[in-house]
Amino acid sequence: MRRQVLSARAVFEGMVALVAAVATALTVAVLALTSTAADAGAREVLAAGAGAETGLDLSLPLAVDAERQDARVRDALERLLPTDATVTIDRVETAGLIDLGRGRGYLAGDGGDPLPLAAGRWPAASDEAALPAVVAEELGIGLGDTVDLGVGRVTVTALWASSPAAADRWFGVRAAFATGGGEGPLAVASSVLASAASRAGLDRRAHWSIHLGADGTGVSTVRDVAAAWRGLPDALTAEGVDTADLETAGALIPTAQRIASRAAVLEAAAPVALVTAILAALAVSALFAALLVDAAAPERRIRWARGQASALIVRSEAGRALTAGLVGAGVGATASTLVLAPPTALVPAVVAVACASAAAPAALTAAFVAADLRRLTRGGAAAAPLAVRWTTGIAASVVVLLAALTAARAISLGSTLGQGRSGPELDPLAVVAPAALLLALVVIGAVAVVVLPRRLRERRASDATVGPFLAATMAARRPLTAGAIIVLVAAAVGQMTFAAMYQATWNSAFATAVAVQEGARHRVSSDGDDLTPAVLDRIVAASGGGGVAPVWTANTSIAARSATLVMAAAAAVASLADPALEDLDRVVAAMRAEVAGPVIPTAAPTLSVEVDARDAQAAVVSVALLDDWGRLRAVAPDASGAIPVPSVATGPGGSWRVAAVDVAVTAAEPFGASVSIEGLSAGGESLSLGGSVMPVDVSGDAIDLQASPGPASVAVSDDVTRVRFVPVSPSAPVVVSQAFAQASGVGEGDTLPVSLVAGAESRPVRIAAVVPAIPGAVLSSAVLVDAGAVMSSRLRAFTALPGAASAWIPAPSDTAAVAAVLPDDARLTGSSRDQGRTVLSTASTLLWCGAVGATVFSAVGLGAVALSARRRRRGEVLSLRAIGVDAATRRRIRMQEAVTAVVAGTVVGVVAGVGSGILLLPAVVAGALPRAVGVVVTADPFVAAATVGAVVAIALASAGGFAAVDDLRARRSGR
Repeated sequence: MRRQVLSARAVFEGMVALVAAVATALTVAVLALTSTAADAGAREVLAAGAGAETGLDLSLPLAVDAERQDARVRDALERLLPTDATVTIDRVETAGLIDLGRGRGYLAGDGGDPLPLAAGRWPAASDEAALPAVVAEELGIGLGDTVDLGVGRVTVTALWASSPAAADRWFGVRAAFATGGGEGPLAVASSVLASAASRAGLDRRAHWSIHLGADGTGVSTVRDVAAAWRGLPDALTAEGVDTADLETAGALIPTAQRIASRAAVLEAAAPVALVTAILAALAVSALFAALLVDAAAPERRIRWARGQASALIVRSEAGRALTAGLVGAGVGATASTLVLAPPTALVPAVVAVACASAAAPAALTAAFVAADLRRLTRGGAAAAPLAVRWTTGIAASVVVLLAALTAARAISLGSTLGQGRSGPELDPLAVVAPAALLLALVVIGAVAVVVLPRRLRERRASDATVGPFLAATMAARRPLTAGAIIVLVAAAVGQMTFAAMYQATWNSAFATAVAVQEGARHRVSSDGDDLTPAVLDRIVAASGGGGVAPVWTANTSIAARSATLVMAAAAAVASLADPALEDLDRVVAAMRAEVAGPVIPTAAPTLSVEVDARDAQAAVVSVALLDDWGRLRAVAPDASGAIPVPSVATGPGGSWRVAAVDVAVTAAEPFGASVSIEGLSAGGESLSLGGSVMPVDVSGDAIDLQASPGPASVAVSDDVTRVRFVPVSPSAPVVVSQAFAQASGVGEGDTLPVSLVAGAESRPVRIAAVVPAIPGAVLSSAVLVDAGAVMSSRLRAFTALPGAASAWIPAPSDTAAVAAVLPDDARLTGSSRDQGRTVLSTASTLLWCGAVGATVFSAVGLGAVALSARRRRRGEVLSLRAIGVDAATRRRIRMQEAVTAVVAGTVVGVVAGVGSGILLLPAVVAGALPRAVGVVVTADPFVAAATVGAVVAIALASAGGFAAVDDLRARRSGR
């Protein structure tokens, strides 16, 4: 008998160790995956970015003692930035502005490593200089040309190509001169820069660019750098640096916030994944602790009868459970550490998790032993059934109330994340809402199902077969056993169902969110309106002639509401917008507008423009051509005076449209002169600008020369040297987002006052459609208008052809070739890129880990339930034998009990998982998206069925297996 007790005790201690090992390994795995994925995401963002996106820049007027100033600034940065941050600091001197080719430019010292070149060699002498290749083309400066700096001439020996290194070096310099319209920099020797600046009285400044290296950098380091940067002025002042004219640039702070947001998503997913599984582990630990206490009951009562102190008995038995828990937790922690290699920073967490996993069964064992000793002290009286029911009812009520409170919090926030001082932070109530609601629904369902056997027994009483009646009777006599099986199975099935729904819902919502954020699968983005027509031409050539669609966005106020105005050609939206966008066909149909200007016949090789001038001389300088994707191209006359018509890119196809005609004018008298466009022709076909043309003075700032559009004729004074004739489009319809419509209280058919150009007067436009989201908009509240229809407004507002900050392109065959022709601050992006998918999808992996853990605990827990019910079955077996129930029927009864409980648990779990998913997934998924979009809860039927089926199969195998073993033991013992 003693051998059997020791054998049973060893088995139960082994199961305690197993539960502790699985719980520890699961928790460590979730923590390690969360930390590793978040840090990997931070390194990915830093490695993929360049220039302002991943850098910080500070600028100060150059001090008399430049070396001392540099040393103090570097000392301040060294003290300011965290010691674990791998940063590089580059310093460059600047001066400007100066006349440079066809425009204005600025100078910079050529110190530092040579940049990747597009042509030439890096300057080696003081009379040599280098320029960005894209800037040189715009300024009309070529390799070997000379530039007069006033103190001498320098020869351009190098044109550097766009590259991350160039973006990293010059982003702060470029930002400093962008507002003044400067191009550059022209990199010259420091001595030449000093002489030129002194002679021309130019402002000299020093820039320090700081870049955070990707290698070994984690989320905490990025956060620390961003937080430390806010203390820059104080750090510089402490080193004796004058900060009166301090300027800063760079977008590392927003980048750090994006990295922190992604990390917060994973941190929010970890509790959702772990809570249900850990509670299941605690329940199973409690079952095995109870079995362990029951197995040691005879020995304990003998020790108690001999007068041994209760505290000593409790410590002795809890110590055995603690030993088993420590062994299991140690094995689990070691295995998970060897497999996943968590970061060193997680070591304290791993130790804490292992200790908690080991202490839980010991604490439960101590509580059960103490309760048993109290019963012995009271004379062996068991706990009153009413007290047990009250305790169970109170615990269930607490779970339901917690679920209601946390679910209400998550739904009211619309996310499991709240907004903290430094960005998104976990909300302690909302983050446990999914697990709390799932468990509450499981408990409610289990209670409802446990009540059914009594009704079922009454219905089965009239059945001809005794098996179903006896099975229902026995289930009704053991409600706690049936309830335990249902809860364990339902928790695992519910977690699996929730994980499957999360994965499908997140995949769909993420694709929509990225499509709305980026607008197109492939996109070029820059920090300013640097995508000029010349840059767009190079993009088209580098991408194989597929075409390019400029897109203009501006955050502005429309109808007293903050909104993003997006201007893109309707044909470009139809061809290039991401197909994941909702109602895309409706968006295109609603935004199409009439575009002004005659269409040039497809086969026409040239365009002729006839200009008439009175008391003045006039000649066509250029013609602005517009394709169906909104791309502008300026074409000058050839030697014969004809305008050569370039071929149209294959993407937009069709023909060019005449968007404007620029005419150079020289008036003979101050007043009385006039100029007009008498006619256009192409391919033998006469064309007309139409009767609604606005003449614009583009001699300096663009100014309308008359109050309203009319024929292509205008009177000019002698101070007007260049006139642009712009065909004016009629008012274009707009498409607005649902967020804008709701905030503004407008709908389809209403009118809005919209300014299509910054600073211009607002004009009423009609709302043609209200759609879920506007592609490429920064804000959820947004308005979309056809760029082709509003191009006339932009041509009237700017002297040069307007550049864009963004452009959509077809899938490039050679991304490296396209990247090489971009300005330093431009980059390839789009929804086809990762956009955080790899990092954020780890949340799905975490949920699956939690679901697998819950399944393991469910299978082990079913064994514990079967073992705990074995003793109570002995009397039933004798009773069944006494009334003549044979062994085969008894086996069927046991199997039917197990199968019924598992099936009931499956139904409850599916209902609980679907219910919690429908209620909370919109909030849970919303926090894991790069921008806010409507979340539609969905599920992959195959994945859901396969995972739930696997859980049910495991549960049936576990329950059926234990029932079969129990029956075999009974037959061997002759029962």
